[in-house]
Amino acid sequence: MKILGVSFFLLAACLIISVTMDMLQGFSFYGAVQNNLSAFKLTTFSEWLMLFLFALFLIREMIVLYKSGKKDA
Repeated sequence: MKILGVSFFLLAACLIISVTMDMLQGFSFYGAVQNNLSAFKLTTFSEWLMLFLFALFLIREMIVLYKSGKKDA
């Protein structure tokens, strides 16, 4: 669970920094958010596949760590 929490925290921190930098460059808040989300609109199939595999890897690691914690108790 820690792995997923840290991953979401890092994603949120990077998105906040990116939106802030866009707003400092003169974008409105809505424009800055659209600018950050436009990267996901242009993603190719191979990039989506890698993102999906990374998510599966994180989920698998969480399950393995959860099960190994249960055996130690």
